[in-house]
Amino acid sequence: MWMQLTKLTTIALALFGSAAIAQDSTKIHLDPIEINIIANYYEQTGNHSPVTGGEGTETLNNIAPSIYVHVPLDSIRTLDVNGGVDFYSSASSDNIDNPYVSSNHISGASSGDTRGYLSVIYGKKNLKKNTSKSYMVGGSTEFDVISLSTGFTFSKENKKKGRDFSISGKYFLDNWKLIYPVELRNGTNEYLALNKRHTVGLTLTESFIVNKRLKGAITVDGLGQFGLLSTPFHRVYMQNQEIAEIEILPISRIKVPVGLRLNAYLGDRFIVRTFNRVYWDTWDVKAFTSELEVVVKVTDWLKMYPLYRYHIQSQARYFAPYGVHTIGETFFTSDYDLSGFSAHKFGGGIDIAPLYGISRMKLGNKKLFLWKGVSLRYVNYLRSDGLKAWALTAGFDFKIER
Repeated sequence: MWMQLTKLTTIALALFGSAAIAQDSTKIHLDPIEINIIANYYEQTGNHSPVTGGEGTETLNNIAPSIYVHVPLDSIRTLDVNGGVDFYSSASSDNIDNPYVSSNHISGASSGDTRGYLSVIYGKKNLKKNTSKSYMVGGSTEFDVISLSTGFTFSKENKKKGRDFSISGKYFLDNWKLIYPVELRNGTNEYLALNKRHTVGLTLTESFIVNKRLKGAITVDGLGQFGLLSTPFHRVYMQNQEIAEIEILPISRIKVPVGLRLNAYLGDRFIVRTFNRVYWDTWDVKAFTSELEVVVKVTDWLKMYPLYRYHIQSQARYFAPYGVHTIGETFFTSDYDLSGFSAHKFGGGIDIAPLYGISRMKLGNKKLFLWKGVSLRYVNYLRSDGLKAWALTAGFDFKIER
């Protein structure tokens, strides 16, 4: 894990190294480079794996180190680099891999795989117009899919009215290997006609200040997915049929979430953060999410925050449990992520950030490397269909003053 993280760190340092060299030659003052390293561990259990038709273990473990680097290139331009690696293992992965040698259908190692991702964002401000633009490119890869992405963001600040409007768009291209259930691989059949997924998203956000103690933001998203929306190795068992079918879903899906975020500042010690969202899509899934987080400033350097999140959604029209679908249906899935359920997430965290940092050391050319702070977060997740999960996240914040 740490070897992979070291490689990502090296890439990030290489990307902004030239900026540091330019700064030495021109002697201009630059804002500090910010580095955030996150280590996350996630674990879940359940009994509704879509790999085995909606019945079977969902046990999964995931270790996910990541790094984020923010580099001010000058007073108006920035470069952000974000990368990470997911090391995950699951009992259901054994039901994906082909036990025979095959050039067409080979996944990762039995019961475990790795996903890596990297994105780069270039941003530029227009100080006269109070606007900013940014452009993103990225990609990820794992055993069955390679994904490429690009995007943009435009924002404009209205200081007089205390408002900030932004519009952003993203495009993802996923190229899938069509890995079917082992018992349905005969070397010739291609059950799915497509192997690519196109995702286009547009986000509108209006941030506003109600008064000196209340701030908020309204976000409207529009997301369209087209192409392969089925997962090739998901099984579906029909009524009175022993041999599984392959999950079949429509080749298009439109999603529309609308969210409202409010932050209330209650004196010097408390911040109450709330988030509410409604969701609708063309597969008949309707959902509502509500989240509450209370930040307590214990001392000048220590913050604690309990949090709670509630989510409820309706069932997609194409979902049915194991053995309920009937022969002749056009679309069918037994993936419980598309079922109707309610879910609770609760936990909390702490942030430790002393005024002058935890530790510091001098670098060459009068630079200062500062360990700003550390954070720790723990959450539990309970779903009404029996899925249980917990996650532990540690964050380390650093700064290089130039």
